[in-house]
Amino acid sequence: MKSIKAHSARCRMASHFYQKYGVRILSLLLMAVFVLTACAKPNGSLDSGEPPTPASEQDRTDDPSASTNDPSDKEKRGDIADTAPVFSLFSPEGETLEARIHPPAGYVRIPSDETELTTFLRNFPLKKDGSKVLLYNGKELRNQKNHAAIFDLPLENRDLQQCADSIMRIYAEYYWSQEEYDRIAFHLTNGFLMEYAKWRDGNRLQVDGNDVRWAKTQEADDSYDNFHRYLSMLFAYAGTLSLAEESEAIEVKDIRPGDMFLQGGSPGHCVLIIDIAEDANGSRCFLLAQGYMPAQDVHVLKNPLHPEDPWYYASEITFPLATPSWTFREGSLMRWGEFPLNASESSLVFPASLNSGKSSSTLSVMSFDGKVEKSKNQRQNEETSEENQVTLLAVGDNLIHREVIKSGRKKDGTYNYDHLYANVKDEISAADIAIINQETILGGSDFAYSGYPSFNSPTEIGDAVANAGFDVVLHATNHTMDKGLQGVLNTLAFWKQYPEITVLGINETSEQREEIKVVEKNGIKLAMLNYTYGLNGYHVPKNKPYLVNLIDLKQMAEDIDKAKEIADFTIVFPHWGTEYVYEPTKTQKELCEFFYEHGVDLVIGTHPHVLEPVEWMETEENHRMLIYYSLGNFVSYQREAPRMLGGMAHITITKNADGTLIKDADITPLVTHYEKGAPDYHYAIYKLSEYTPQLAAKHGVSDHAKDGPLTYWGICSLAKQILGSWY
Repeated sequence: MKSIKAHSARCRMASHFYQKYGVRILSLLLMAVFVLTACAKPNGSLDSGEPPTPASEQDRTDDPSASTNDPSDKEKRGDIADTAPVFSLFSPEGETLEARIHPPAGYVRIPSDETELTTFLRNFPLKKDGSKVLLYNGKELRNQKNHAAIFDLPLENRDLQQCADSIMRIYAEYYWSQEEYDRIAFHLTNGFLMEYAKWRDGNRLQVDGNDVRWAKTQEADDSYDNFHRYLSMLFAYAGTLSLAEESEAIEVKDIRPGDMFLQGGSPGHCVLIIDIAEDANGSRCFLLAQGYMPAQDVHVLKNPLHPEDPWYYASEITFPLATPSWTFREGSLMRWGEFPLNASESSLVFPASLNSGKSSSTLSVMSFDGKVEKSKNQRQNEETSEENQVTLLAVGDNLIHREVIKSGRKKDGTYNYDHLYANVKDEISAADIAIINQETILGGSDFAYSGYPSFNSPTEIGDAVANAGFDVVLHATNHTMDKGLQGVLNTLAFWKQYPEITVLGINETSEQREEIKVVEKNGIKLAMLNYTYGLNGYHVPKNKPYLVNLIDLKQMAEDIDKAKEIADFTIVFPHWGTEYVYEPTKTQKELCEFFYEHGVDLVIGTHPHVLEPVEWMETEENHRMLIYYSLGNFVSYQREAPRMLGGMAHITITKNADGTLIKDADITPLVTHYEKGAPDYHYAIYKLSEYTPQLAAKHGVSDHAKDGPLTYWGICSLAKQILGSWY
């Protein structure tokens, strides 16, 4: 209880408060006179003579005035014995992992003593709640949506401590804290064992090509600063391959703190299991943490299945496993070292409220915003008894002409393009999965910014796409090679800053090309494939045939077959057709027959820069495939009125015991609007239903169009002509 002034009325309230919660009624009545006349202490608090109220009870009784004799008050709050406790997963003021993030309702942390890695991690200091994840150079990571807490673990001002390095550092810091210096040793990617003890004794690496050896060149130094110099050298030559070589695969039932999900290679990634909690039935859940590239703060990850609850429940861990930055394959759960588990045989101790005979599945969980949410078991029970559902939204070509580039240039020389998508941002964000075709390469400032015919766009376009809420970006287009290999590599490097966004159609390695991208949402796995008909006369480098996904029947057949094995639903995004033609070509029709024969469920096309029809393809074999032949332009500065009309596809996909299928689909006609004269060209995207004759009269395309100005009724008529019954 808070401090209560020694006023007789408040003391009576305090007396009633203790009656309400079962404090010794008879003792309080006998001592009432004493309480009312002599219980005030110098600091104004009351001494009940009882042990301190448990913290959870304090949280419920901070305001003594809340305890009254009003019967309606009892009805509102109910009898404490019959009310399920409300748990808060977070204490923002907590300074360590254990103090900040609480176990879910019905769970307790597994036992651990002061010698264990588990305790080391639980007691690790965290940055203040609300802090931003920082990169090695002090700049903020662009995406701040995926962390639940940040370790207060200083970074060097070099891009060294990335994902595997962060885990190695935590292992090393733990052994340093235990004074087990001889156990601080890791293999470099070439297999050389880099031991801290040798570094401490003055030995340094001598590197000659791929050959590494020790040479005594320094005085012995056992300082903490020298330990960190060892780590810096380690990070320069070690990586996920190092950990992969040293680790062994384990099963989910055997997970311990310090284990990891690990995919070795380049690219590769790993996340560390930092804590475990268990319920009375033996079900477990886990907290995960990661560093990433570029080097950045180590942070506790949210769970993308339920971002308000960062715990990963054992029942959810199936492969491929999606984390905010990476999807891990079967066999990626690994153990690096045998960390001590001295308290592993200790019994779990549950709060009395959890041993009251109530099932943990009835306990509620407090979300980030304080709203009471259903427990995990309740959610799972409901999900198995109902259809799972996911909503998709897709738009057409994000075609960045010079005028679009100019529209985002600010007076200070910076660029920002949030204005392009502001009108439809709410619609985009409302979809479970939103998809955009990024027609132009994001080569960034390494090249001059340019429009047609050889495009190069600022990376700030990508920032705006992310800010608008898109989840999937298509990059296989005829303009992908406009700036050669480096343009593609720059684009891939840029998107690494948004690991939650799935990039399709371009690949950094052959392994990436072979991997089928699967986006999982609401329990439905969607395989997504993206191809382009060509590259405007350019070619991928001979030594990098995997760089861009090209339309090739044999390769597509293999991809689709693999996709159908691992996903519930398969989508193909072909960049195809003939520009400025409102009907699908013969080639488009033939490709659709090919996709249909291989079991594709949905086709969404791009490239023609105008809207094309929507239709179903189906036979008596009980298979239906929906086709959006072209969604037209989303953003552009093209100069004919029909090219201002685009489409926003909406598809609802459901999964139940009978399979996964399209439950509902439609298309919303869009108008790309711009005006001449204003620095930002008054760029906006409007739903046709919200467009007006007055806006149409101001459209800047009319100043250029050789085939006639844009009119409101003309654009409505064109939408009706193309879409027919879908309009």
